[in-house]
Amino acid sequence: MPTELSFPKYMIIELSNGLLAFFLVHGHYGFILVLCRVLGSLQNVELIYSINYDKKELLRFNSTENKVAAYTEYAMKWADDFNKKPEWLHMEAEKAIADCKRFGQLYLPEVEKTVKPEVTVRSVRQASGKNPAMLICSAYDFYPKPIKLTWMRDDKEVTTDVTSTEELADGDWYYQIHSHLEYFPKPGEKISCVVEHASSHKPMIYDLDSSLSESDRNKFITGAAGVVLGVIMAAGGLIYYKRKHTG
Repeated sequence: MPTELSFPKYMIIELSNGLLAFFLVHGHYGFILVLCRVLGSLQNVELIYSINYDKKELLRFNSTENKVAAYTEYAMKWADDFNKKPEWLHMEAEKAIADCKRFGQLYLPEVEKTVKPEVTVRSVRQASGKNPAMLICSAYDFYPKPIKLTWMRDDKEVTTDVTSTEELADGDWYYQIHSHLEYFPKPGEKISCVVEHASSHKPMIYDLDSSLSESDRNKFITGAAGVVLGVIMAAGGLIYYKRKHTG
């Protein structure tokens, strides 16, 4: 049967399933915060149970210490009453910890999943006069959110002329991020984007093809195709000339 404890201007109702609910009374507000701390594995779980009222913490229970601490003079009597029943505190804490472990078995595998980012490094602007070239390193469709992108020039970290976005949510649990590097190219240099993420045990390194920018690559392909076409036409003309001459 539910028990009821009344205090000035608000009420705590203890339900039969052990849950506590705070009610808003006369503009005052209280809440209970329950934390399950997984210390290494689900075999070692610590319970933190905190009672708060009007943005002030009144009581806190720690299952490791099996003790209730009071943070206001008003709450000291409650803490003293609770601490006189250590066996009861331990028993109630074990029930809550069992629930923590049960929920942990269901949800931790999902929370701990990681998805490796898809990374591209490309040129978006060529150097022109006093205007530097610009590169962009983009990481797409990764999870979880924390990630770090670092630019390297000849294996040395670049700390200037770098701008990055924050991790941007795609709306489907995945994220993307972009980092720009402004620089003046040097012949033969090596430029890389280093990505550090929970999906990999070591940094992932993505090199830029410094020999040709994307624009130069397109020009090269177009030029190469023109050369091949010219060779074919020249060979055809030569064959036609020899046949006609022989005839």
